[in-house]
Amino acid sequence: MLSDEARRAVTDVARAMLSVRPLAQARGAVSRLPTGLEPGESAACAEAVLTAVAAELEVPGLEFGPRGDGAEQSVFELVMAEHLDLAARLVVLGPLTAGDLAAAVAEARKVAAKVAAESFGRHRRPTDAVSADGARLQVYEAGEPGRPAVVLASACGMPAELCEPWIELLARDHHVLTWESRGLFGAVTQFDTLGHDTAVQAADVFAVMDHCGVERAHVMGFCGGSVIALAAAAARPERVTSLSLWHGAYELGGDCPKADHHRNMQALMEMAAGDRDTAAGVQSVFVQTMLAGLPPGTAHLVLYPYATPELFYRYCRVNGPITDIDVRGMLAGVRQPVLVVTSEDDSTADPAGSRWVADRLPGAELRVEPHGDHMSLFTMSGAVGALAVDFLARVESPLQAAG
Repeated sequence: MLSDEARRAVTDVARAMLSVRPLAQARGAVSRLPTGLEPGESAACAEAVLTAVAAELEVPGLEFGPRGDGAEQSVFELVMAEHLDLAARLVVLGPLTAGDLAAAVAEARKVAAKVAAESFGRHRRPTDAVSADGARLQVYEAGEPGRPAVVLASACGMPAELCEPWIELLARDHHVLTWESRGLFGAVTQFDTLGHDTAVQAADVFAVMDHCGVERAHVMGFCGGSVIALAAAAARPERVTSLSLWHGAYELGGDCPKADHHRNMQALMEMAAGDRDTAAGVQSVFVQTMLAGLPPGTAHLVLYPYATPELFYRYCRVNGPITDIDVRGMLAGVRQPVLVVTSEDDSTADPAGSRWVADRLPGAELRVEPHGDHMSLFTMSGAVGALAVDFLARVESPLQAAG
């Protein structure tokens, strides 16, 4: 049997494993993760427990060893190992022996099954939405249907779990929907026949709403999702009640400067979207330089679209049109109330772009926080959660009064 302390450790490991599952599935390769335990019977027992937990959670390709086999770890393995933090969590399994193993494995699997039932995956709709061109979209839903609806247009290519703090916050009083980018999640057998431009991705907003029985909604755009939110509001204003645009990365022609990060990503994606061979070369070089700049706590999610050359190619094909489209032509058609949020020190999406957009949206108000960027946004650091809740309360009040 597992001690209470060991059960808590297995619970923590199971939660971390579930969070790395999208990356492990996308890689389709073995990921060797050291436990940090001294070789011997106890280490072998701990590895058996970990293997059982991974099997229960359907996380593929994870192999565990006491200290690693001496082989150099990839960026992906390093990031997964850091997130699982096995050396710190598994010390309490040190006393396990072969005689304890069968009972420990059985109990660990029960713990993992409970974690899975309570995990972010519980928000996944059992069926996919299907967009106008046949693209299948994995949809996530939380909160009570019938309450004011909020649709989250997240950063392109990122697992929906990256939005979990926002979903948990907003679902207290709202019906919250989000989806994962077309062609990058689930079984996709005909990617090259799907549309990739901003217009079809804006149409995905309404495919998700239709799938969940939502007629009108507030749309929140995060990072590149701000462009999709703008395009959706301009295309179907009768279905978008209001907008909030968070650390948007906008192409504004010569009217406004761009951060070096934005400019570099545009150049990278244009190159990699040309063909799969080029994408493979760019991906191989790019991932080797990423480790130092990855955000702690969410690196295993942010890495997802870089997991393989094919996935990276698809990411560049889908994300490139969002980063490249000139949004100036959309702004006149967006007359809904809009909250535009940026910060003084965002170095990934130039704050000047958000200021420029807010100045030209008739119903916009601008909030400039002292600190933040498109990654701190997903950890909801600072006052961003309160900003969102306050804005939603203000724009919903007239609607409720009218109703």
